[in-house]
Amino acid sequence: MSEIMDSEEGRAPMELLAPAGSYEAFKAAVENGADAVYLGGRSFNARASAANFDLDELRRVVHYAHERETMVYVTVNILIADQEFPELYDYIYSLYEIGVDALILQDIGVAEMVRSVLPEMERHASTQMTINTTWGVRHVERLGFQRVVFAREVTAEEMKAISAKTALDIEVFVHGALCICYSGQCLMSSYIGGRSGNRGRCAQPCRLTYQLMNKEKKDVLAEANLGNHLLSPRDLNFVEEIDNLKECGAYSLKVEGRMKRPEYVATVIRIYRRALDHVLSQEEDINGGSGVTEEEKTELLQIFNRDFSQAYFHSHPGAELMSYARPNNRGIRLGRIVRNKGNQLEIKLEAYLRPGDGIEVWTSRGREGITVQKVWQGKREIEEGKPGDIVQIEFAGKSHPGDRVFKTHDELLMEKARQSFQEGREQRRRPLKMRLSGSIGEPLVLEAWDRDKHVRINSATPAQQAMKRALTREYVFQQLGRLGTTPFRLEELNLEVEEGLMLPVSELNEMRRSAIESLLHKSRIKEKVTRKVYNRRREEWQNRLKLERDQLIGSAQECGKVHYRRDSASAAMGLTVAVSDLEGVKAALKAGAKRIAMGGERWRSRKGMSFEDIRAGVRLCKEQGGTSILRLPRILNEEQSAWWYELLLKVKDWEDRPAIMVSNLSELEMAKAIDPDWPFEVDYPVNIFNGAAVAHFLRLGAQGVTLSTELERSQIETLARWPRTEVFVFGDMEMMVSEYCPVGATLGGKKGSKCTVPCVKEPHYLRDRLNYDFPIETDLDCRMHLYNVKRLNLYKELDSLAKMGVARIRLQLDRATPVQIRDTVRVFLEGWGRALEGEGLSEEQAEKVSAYLGERFPEGFTKGHYFRGVVS
Repeated sequence: MSEIMDSEEGRAPMELLAPAGSYEAFKAAVENGADAVYLGGRSFNARASAANFDLDELRRVVHYAHERETMVYVTVNILIADQEFPELYDYIYSLYEIGVDALILQDIGVAEMVRSVLPEMERHASTQMTINTTWGVRHVERLGFQRVVFAREVTAEEMKAISAKTALDIEVFVHGALCICYSGQCLMSSYIGGRSGNRGRCAQPCRLTYQLMNKEKKDVLAEANLGNHLLSPRDLNFVEEIDNLKECGAYSLKVEGRMKRPEYVATVIRIYRRALDHVLSQEEDINGGSGVTEEEKTELLQIFNRDFSQAYFHSHPGAELMSYARPNNRGIRLGRIVRNKGNQLEIKLEAYLRPGDGIEVWTSRGREGITVQKVWQGKREIEEGKPGDIVQIEFAGKSHPGDRVFKTHDELLMEKARQSFQEGREQRRRPLKMRLSGSIGEPLVLEAWDRDKHVRINSATPAQQAMKRALTREYVFQQLGRLGTTPFRLEELNLEVEEGLMLPVSELNEMRRSAIESLLHKSRIKEKVTRKVYNRRREEWQNRLKLERDQLIGSAQECGKVHYRRDSASAAMGLTVAVSDLEGVKAALKAGAKRIAMGGERWRSRKGMSFEDIRAGVRLCKEQGGTSILRLPRILNEEQSAWWYELLLKVKDWEDRPAIMVSNLSELEMAKAIDPDWPFEVDYPVNIFNGAAVAHFLRLGAQGVTLSTELERSQIETLARWPRTEVFVFGDMEMMVSEYCPVGATLGGKKGSKCTVPCVKEPHYLRDRLNYDFPIETDLDCRMHLYNVKRLNLYKELDSLAKMGVARIRLQLDRATPVQIRDTVRVFLEGWGRALEGEGLSEEQAEKVSAYLGERFPEGFTKGHYFRGVVS
């Protein structure tokens, strides 16, 4: 018989969160001290190229983790299309049923579905949601998330201020690869090759080579000898910053690396576990140290590095953020070549070298890597070369004295890592306290405590008077401590039995087995929502979505407003023109536009819009019978949000105040705080990819939503059934927005707030290996915005879009000249009017318009994802 008693569950003051892309990596994480592991299933996650886990493997993983008091978070952190929801419903419930501790989500529609259908499931807001301000955290908190994963660009000062104002857990990346673009906002891989980071298929174009070109298309860094990986950042390393992160309010320390091998996970987690324990074990470190040894720092370098950085945590690092010379592992410096004789290299060592190690020789012609087979010192073969030694190895390549040599693979370190997660040698154990008590003639009682859990087991038979050998503490400890492959270790035993008592060893073993089984059963007890209840909630949610859509359509038809009519007279109200300055507003209005989205980024290459310009633009729109929308920038940090907050407070009091177009969740929360009734629209950087996301924003009061530019035509057709949807049909395709600026970092001495702003002198471009020149724009906040070479042009598809029922189309002309704006607006107004009337467009007319637009935009056009979509 067993008796189980509860006590309140606690949690660690900080969490070490490890990546796992395979079962071996998962075990490496758990066995080396991770408090939680995040991983992806075979579907719906942002690392589709990792091995990932099917449902049976996930069940095994969760069981193993929970037995060792480790949490499991599953990434469902991509954008989900409407046709994928049936599969997603089943998948989400399966994760819940398995016992997954939380979902990491990007898609706002998916987040709302889970909240409605399975509120018992904990949700974490992925870094892909681009949350970097108090406003953004407040919004996801209002949406019922339990945790937010900060954008990597958040500074220490911002982190401290934000965390002080929220009850949400704050999760931050502390080690591993760093994206150069704000996560969730990078469309470079998507636009270039159809492999979308928002769909888990990023091809990492940021790790390729580029040249920085000026207006004359001259490589301005040709003589700089920096290296050509102009978008490739160093890796994060916060192992010596954990105390600072704690002070800033970080709770979960997240290691990147679901694509990394298990030895990497084992090494990094082992070192961070020691560093975190060092910080948590003392209120004050009188030595001011991190607790990390020099050997551990070297191991972090050795296992993988592109050089290390703390990104923007302390200040803007400029060029020091980047790994210009190479985009992959540098390893550690091994030494320099002393002599090259025949097929043998002589190296003066600066680090240990052993057979089995991998090295790279850096020559003037490039790098050549080999695995070292043997090491000699003179004529003597040795097992290990030490720092300061001159050794010889076999090498058939070309090199010269003075060439550098790096060790990229340390076989001893790898073997040390493998031993930590080898099958059958698991070391992760929970400490058990036991007490055995009783008297002769009565059943003995075995009690076991596993932190907050307590079980009580009675022996099946009474204890007897010992005839030969009475129970001793040593003997009982030996028998009860035989815990085999269980997740426990016997830490403490109290023996409170009558002297001279004995119990058969088989009884002791059975009591131990029953106690362990009861403790593990207690760990697994959790009342579950049945699939029947889940399916009922799901049906109710689907019906609610359909009802909301039908009601919105009915309301729109009933009110008969001009922008819902489907004829040429309403074409102007069904066409939005996005411009960035007052001259653009004037040009658009002159061409007949009636919906002007003004503002957005304030470019250094042009005047931008001051408060007075916004005021003037709004008045001009009103005078000419048009509608004005104030478009907010794609990214705002904490300080910039405060500036915009004050500006919006002034705009709020205008009698003819414009609607607001928000580009992220932070801006929506800020606008709602100023005036809950202020009309707003949602721009395409919010990544609206499905009907659930459209419904969410319409439910909040959105007057319009611009759909994701990664949707293909059948997906657009599905979403066009919702009213107030807008489709981007022409203009600049922004691929990337980054705090890092290659122009300022390489030419302007950018560091912190200092920069000579060479970007204002002439335009710059990034030229890739195929000689395409991608335009760079910098804004007044010194962010880089990288654009596709070609502009999107769906003019020939206007008929199809009109037949789908698309409510509005968008011309993105915020980088265009007044002449380009005027002529483009005229062409599209006429074409959209004809499409709405159902007149169609002849091939001859389409070619004529294409040639007309081509003269004004000689860089050329693309249809983007309209036909090809993104790789699934």
